[in-house]
Amino acid sequence: MGPDPSSREVIAAHLKAIFKNYASYDAFEISDPRWVHSIKGWNWLTCVRFQDRGHLRIYALFLNANKIVDDRYSVQTDNCDTQTYVPFERMQVGLDPLH
Repeated sequence: MGPDPSSREVIAAHLKAIFKNYASYDAFEISDPRWVHSIKGWNWLTCVRFQDRGHLRIYALFLNANKIVDDRYSVQTDNCDTQTYVPFERMQVGLDPLH
């Protein structure tokens, strides 16, 4: 059992608020949430990776009850580099397709 399915909406809104130039980033992808123990206790960890001017960046977000309790650029202990990712449509930039 994972966090509320609407957590991706919360994550997208949070990233758009903290990354002032997110529209210049490309290829957003998100991992499935994992139950981890962090400095803030037991939480769901979701990783988001994207391209920032040709550089791969990975951001870790910790959620509890559909609320972000901590976030940061990923560190090695987050194990974000070993996760499977899918496109993160909620972070799409530009215009939506017409069809």
